Amino acid sequence: MTESKKKIQEVKVKTFKDLEEEVVNRDRCVACGACVSYCEVQAFDVITMKENRPQFKSQKNEENCTECGVCYYSCPQTEPILSQVEERYDAGDNLGHIIDFLAAKTMDSIIEKHGQDGGVVSTILRYLFEEREIDGAIVSEYDENLIPIPKIIFDEKEIINSAGTRYSISPQMLPLKDIKNISADILREKGIYNIDAMRLAFVGTPCQLRALRKMHFLNITPAHLIKYGISLFCFENFNHEQLYDILTRETHLTPSQMKKTYIKNNFFIQSKTGEEHEIEIKKLDSAVRSHCLECVDFTGKYSDISVGSSGAPKGYSMIIIRTQKGKELIDAMLKKRYIEEYPISLEELGEWREKKLKNFNRMVSLKSKKKRNRTD
Repeated sequence: MTESKKKIQEVKVKTFKDLEEEVVNRDRCVACGACVSYCEVQAFDVITMKENRPQFKSQKNEENCTECGVCYYSCPQTEPILSQVEERYDAGDNLGHIIDFLAAKTMDSIIEKHGQDGGVVSTILRYLFEEREIDGAIVSEYDENLIPIPKIIFDEKEIINSAGTRYSISPQMLPLKDIKNISADILREKGIYNIDAMRLAFVGTPCQLRALRKMHFLNITPAHLIKYGISLFCFENFNHEQLYDILTRETHLTPSQMKKTYIKNNFFIQSKTGEEHEIEIKKLDSAVRSHCLECVDFTGKYSDISVGSSGAPKGYSMIIIRTQKGKELIDAMLKKRYIEEYPISLEELGEWREKKLKNFNRMVSLKSKKKRNRTD
């Protein structure tokens, strides 16, 4: 036996029991669903997601665990392989690798009406569908109580249902667990005869993109189906029940009476009857998810493209391009008039770009401050 093989065998592979102890039970889980999606696609029948927490299905199912360790190593909250993934995606500094950034807005009037800020993410998905660059997209919709529901959509007509921002967690990797159960009608319509040939776009938060890239690094299913990773800017996320308890107490509106929520320094709610309510953002601190208090990634360093409203002119979104694939996508969308870039004169461009970078770094510093306050 070679020395390298001996060393590998001597290393204790960490399993879901370790993930429970180190992450889940310490309220560090980001509820991405990566661990469950991998395990279920392999048909191991071991773990499930319940109330946004991964757990053993039962004591009997626990015995099915093969102790492969993939769930542990693909988790965005565990350290193994993170430094290698960080190096691969040049994500070592505050903002990660940046090829270019700009402010832009959709040219689609319907998306403009229903989308958040510049409607860029919805327009990216529309472009990818229409140009046949993807077969589906992992997005988040919500029910009548504004509870986020992750799903795979296979038609651009479904994009509008996912427009807007969610401020409570949506386990975006979770729909991949059922990838082998997609209806035959959809596969025929898309001309997919081998499920491994499916091409998906993924929209998620920075921590969820970190999970995706760890899975890509490990070269495991079902993450290999995701061809475009789109991150949303994220300062913090909220526990749904706690968040809406506070919002209802402050506004006397139930979730089903709320039409739209957004953050512009404070938290704003638009009701279905046209009223607008403003709530001081600090009043929501008790609803912030614990794992957000240890995260310093604001702009989504592990994505192809990052999108958000922070620092954007009114009605526009900021777009950070990180990969060549992302650059080619945004260049094509500008050329074909899917999106329109915010006009800036050459004389103002240098100062404008410097100002935006300072804003991104300021947001990272604020997240870092929250992290330090938690550990002090």
